[in-house]
Amino acid sequence: MKNRFLIILLSLFFGISYPQETDSLTEVRAVKYDQTSGLKQVDLNEQQIKNYSAQDEFNYIDTIEKDNWWTRFKKWLNSKYNQFMSWLLGDYEANGIVAIIIAVIPFVLILVLLGLIAWLFSKLNPGGKILHKPKQSEVYLSEEEELVKNEDLMALMQKAIENGHFRLAVRYYYLKELRKLDELELIHYEYQKTNKDYSNEIKNESIRDQFSNISKLYEFIWYGSFQVSEGDFRLAEKGFIKMEAALKGLRHE
Repeated sequence: MKNRFLIILLSLFFGISYPQETDSLTEVRAVKYDQTSGLKQVDLNEQQIKNYSAQDEFNYIDTIEKDNWWTRFKKWLNSKYNQFMSWLLGDYEANGIVAIIIAVIPFVLILVLLGLIAWLFSKLNPGGKILHKPKQSEVYLSEEEELVKNEDLMALMQKAIENGHFRLAVRYYYLKELRKLDELELIHYEYQKTNKDYSNEIKNESIRDQFSNISKLYEFIWYGSFQVSEGDFRLAEKGFIKMEAALKGLRHE
């Protein structure tokens, strides 16, 4: 019974309202036309259109920024900044001076970051370290260079003889002769050079012959795997004495 009553009410409602909606939708309105007389067709000036097209004020085409790592980074940075400001301010809508300050904050942070980078770069100065010519320090000299350049070879040789280290005494003797040749500018001493290189640098034939003799003695004694007696040292010393005499004679010329 209740269902029948509900159906009757719905039928009465839709039966009354439907014709009203149909009347409103099917209402015909009169169409009005412009009856103005004397109208003329507008002629378009193509040159003027080109002039307008060349001006940025009349360019309404939005340029689409290419998607690359830089645009993605800017979008990510902007989203993080918006998240931070939303967390900081919540639902508060800034206006006036506060809105201006919030808009300026990103640029201030960028300037601070650039200033920090410039300060670190000036302190560390990696470019200067790369381009700067390294200082020549005596700390990095090899053992032989240290002996030739700085040590009293004569004193070291005498001490080696007193202690019975005749093989080492020959080494000091030979390095002493290299130092004299360098001082007299007969050779240019460099650690990486060989005895053959020094011999080729000596222009004086007599001195070159004497240097070749002591070089053979030195190489035989220093690089030989045997004990060097005092007699062996005295025999080698004769060659060094001849070298000394040849250099003295050169000084007196």
